[in-house]
Amino acid sequence: MNPMKNILSVCCFVALSSTAFAQEIKGISFSHQEWEIYCTNTGTCQAAGYSDDYSNDQTQPASLLLTRKAGAKQTVSAEFALGNFEQESISSAKLKNIHFYVNGKDLGQVTIDGTDFPIMGKLSNNQVNALLQQAKQKTDIVFKNANVQWRISDAGMTAALLKMDDFQKRVGTVGALIKKGKADESKVLAAQPKLVVKKVKTTDKPYLTLQPKTKPYQSLYQFLMAAQPTPKEDDFCNGLYNGDAYESQPIELYKLTNHKVLAMTICWRGAYNQGHGAWVLDESLKGKATFVTEHASDFYEGVIQSAQKGRGIGDCWSSGEWVWDGQKFVHTKDMWTGMCKGLAAGGVWELDKIEAVVK
Repeated sequence: MNPMKNILSVCCFVALSSTAFAQEIKGISFSHQEWEIYCTNTGTCQAAGYSDDYSNDQTQPASLLLTRKAGAKQTVSAEFALGNFEQESISSAKLKNIHFYVNGKDLGQVTIDGTDFPIMGKLSNNQVNALLQQAKQKTDIVFKNANVQWRISDAGMTAALLKMDDFQKRVGTVGALIKKGKADESKVLAAQPKLVVKKVKTTDKPYLTLQPKTKPYQSLYQFLMAAQPTPKEDDFCNGLYNGDAYESQPIELYKLTNHKVLAMTICWRGAYNQGHGAWVLDESLKGKATFVTEHASDFYEGVIQSAQKGRGIGDCWSSGEWVWDGQKFVHTKDMWTGMCKGLAAGGVWELDKIEAVVK
């Protein structure tokens, strides 16, 4: 028996086994009351809590962001953002010596990065641990000094952290945040690498625009409408409302590569946003189309981009990207800036469901 052949067989088996057991993770989002959570394809989770808009204690807007990576023995880190509803600024002298309190206990001064709003900073490990020890019960979370106060609502915090435990498969383990148990962390969710995509550059100008009510348009439109999100939507890609009825919009066609084209048309329009539908199909414009998104904002050199504005006290944004890799559009970005809570124009965090490297 050839010993070198045995060695090669073992190496191949190990490589195949590693690939076979690599776990593909699909990112999730979840919100409950004043807390929300986003977990990515790498297994990292971010839970953000906010001030209660209807609180009567006259506190300023604030948010707390808890982050934990997948894998055993991973700690929780915490960042905070402290805002200001008032138009006039608060002098830096009045923002000194801000302390962090949990259920009335002073956990010490926090370190802040500058005095421009929103004020950003990080909690120490001791401050984070003290907060997490109270996470399963009523928790009063306050940042304050002698001049100003910020309060983070605990409404929804337990549910958000339990969702984090569940996603990372920590429920019942010694490392769980909410439902601890005696099990070790040998079977918790393992961290996965970021998605790597090589972009294939394409033209960003349509080579053909089809107008409604023409035969080529009607034929292509049927192929596009047959390819919908799952589950199918009754009002999918209705077009624009003219006051009496919805009207289908022109379809723009862009050359991709590998004999494929991108078809885009306006699917919907709201008070602050509009979304284009995007599909990939054969350059013959016949046969089955592949649906990409109905939330596209533009297309540039092989990248479909989406930017949609949320509404509330201070605008917030969701954004997405789909990158052409020569064969298909790969979803490489699905990000939300956090609830519209008046912390900063455009939101304050980057909460992701996808982490990717585009080359």
